[in-house]
Amino acid sequence: MPISKFLLPSLFLLCHSLSAQINPTNTAEGKELYTKARMYLQKADYANSIMVYNQAVNIEPDNLLLRRELAHAYYMQGDMAKGEKMISPLLKSKDADEETFQVACRIFRAMKKMDEAKSAINTGIEKFPGAGALYAEKGELYTQEKKFAQASEVWEKGVEKAPNYHTNYYNLAKVYFFTKKYLWAIVYGETFVNMESFSSKTEELKVILFESYKFLIADLSNTALDGKINRYENPKNFEEACLKICDNIKGVVTGGINAENLTQLRIRFLIDWNKNFATVYPFELVDHQQKMLLSGNYECYNQWLFGKLDNEVFFKQWTQKFASNMNIFDHYIRGNKLIPKNNQYYHIN
Repeated sequence: MPISKFLLPSLFLLCHSLSAQINPTNTAEGKELYTKARMYLQKADYANSIMVYNQAVNIEPDNLLLRRELAHAYYMQGDMAKGEKMISPLLKSKDADEETFQVACRIFRAMKKMDEAKSAINTGIEKFPGAGALYAEKGELYTQEKKFAQASEVWEKGVEKAPNYHTNYYNLAKVYFFTKKYLWAIVYGETFVNMESFSSKTEELKVILFESYKFLIADLSNTALDGKINRYENPKNFEEACLKICDNIKGVVTGGINAENLTQLRIRFLIDWNKNFATVYPFELVDHQQKMLLSGNYECYNQWLFGKLDNEVFFKQWTQKFASNMNIFDHYIRGNKLIPKNNQYYHIN
């Protein structure tokens, strides 16, 4: 059975980004066939894609990339036996790139050959320790085995080793929301939406962000139950520093959270962070928001994040009233993607 066409866009984009790093063909005819095969794959026309990749391989039989792409096309078609036959020899090549190991892992996982999948992905990570996609794939492997704690650990390692790869943030935001680690759902969720701002995953994480703030502030406001006040007076790490500020400013959202008072709470957070913790825990996500605040785009940004979820009718009216501001913001966010920095990884406690 073919792999669902709904998975195709992200897989195609992933292949494109990795393949773009390699000179795909050595001949003009091979290049032309390679381009056509990828076009067919993008349209989910797997039969034509496989046929044309085979033609390209016949012209350049030693081309690893063409063989790897053919294996991926077999995977997308659902023919795992042929995919395995094509990809397995490539794993032994010194020229095997990171996507070779990723495609192999996916094929082995689909065949329930978990030992082979682990061997392929572990070899890939050992060879390419900075490849974020391989950590994402290994986490999916653990998820398939229902080893959710191990999956989270691998995705965390992906964030640490490859901070510019977005999918690990997405996976962790979902995990931490469902395991009630709301601060981290916010941190990773907002990181993702500023790296990939216009996709179905973005809309999914906006919901997680909004709901996580509700639960986080509710937890911090729960002094009536446990009698604890000023829980984080002497923060010892990044997480406690964030919670200290949130605890101090939670009164901004008295009466429940909505888009307007959540914007004010987040502005207060930025001000307090810049005053107390910016030099102790440098963090590009916070700096990214500070730049939006200084550029005058932060209110529109928060409406973009939370407005529709809070009150769709009011959000429509607000965007109509401030249409020019939203147009400026739209241009701004498209031209100012978040690029997380190395050496700013703060692990969950």
